[in-house]
Amino acid sequence: MSKENNNKYNQENIKAGDPKVSFVTVCYKTPNLIRLLLKGFQDAGIDFPHEYFLVNNAPGDETGELVKSKYPWVDVIDTPRNVGFGAGNNFALRRARGEYIMLVNPDLVIFPGELEKLVKFMDEHPDVGLVGPKLLNPDGTRQDSCYRFPNPLIPIYRRSPLGLTPWGKRAIRHYLMKELLDQNRAIEVDALMGSAILIRKKALDEIGLFDENFFMYFEEVDICRRAWKYNWRVVYAPHASLVHYHARESMITWPWQVFTHKLTRKHIRSAVYYFWKYRGVKNPHIEIRQVL
Repeated sequence: MSKENNNKYNQENIKAGDPKVSFVTVCYKTPNLIRLLLKGFQDAGIDFPHEYFLVNNAPGDETGELVKSKYPWVDVIDTPRNVGFGAGNNFALRRARGEYIMLVNPDLVIFPGELEKLVKFMDEHPDVGLVGPKLLNPDGTRQDSCYRFPNPLIPIYRRSPLGLTPWGKRAIRHYLMKELLDQNRAIEVDALMGSAILIRKKALDEIGLFDENFFMYFEEVDICRRAWKYNWRVVYAPHASLVHYHARESMITWPWQVFTHKLTRKHIRSAVYYFWKYRGVKNPHIEIRQVL
């Protein structure tokens, strides 16, 4: 896209009035992913007023300057250091003016019309606080992107040979809602993957921002749990879809990597904090319902 067209995009799509959606991306040393994400976003031709925040958790790297020069319609926020996913989002959420807020991971691919489907769904369902699209792997298969609230055994099953046992497989399948998602219909879920979530600003104002005690992982489960506590529905809407290059960077191959793999340690620390935070607290969402 030429500089003239870039500026035209800026004027017509960004400055068209109060934003319908505030888009937020948190990144850490991923300039190439950010460049591809923003180019795809720009080429998608979003047809409603919006604003876009990029929170750079690696201040001083090339990402900020790259975005400022090539995508001037993006508001770059440099954090003082790597503050993590939830706290990084909070930097932008405090400034967001949109009716809705869309969390967008750097490793997403956005296609024309898909984000509009999510916004239309929210407009038609005012009691829904958070909605997530179908996330696809690059080969077109469906990715696991919504869940039931986990019990303490789920992280163990997913990170050990116990997950290969018959009872471990059943527990993981139940956690990932496999028996319901095959229907390919919009349904209520306990929680959504944080890679792509559209959040109603009114709901966020009520339930609060991300809990910054989670550096990375489980923060989206926590915010979905708080949404259900305040009677905001959380929904998986597969009629909208995005491609997600999900790396699962905290996965390990050998048991001793629990001690040597940095992201694995952060994942475990977040899990411990989550289960401690909700010890003895009743599940706020029991019945899974289809959304009509």
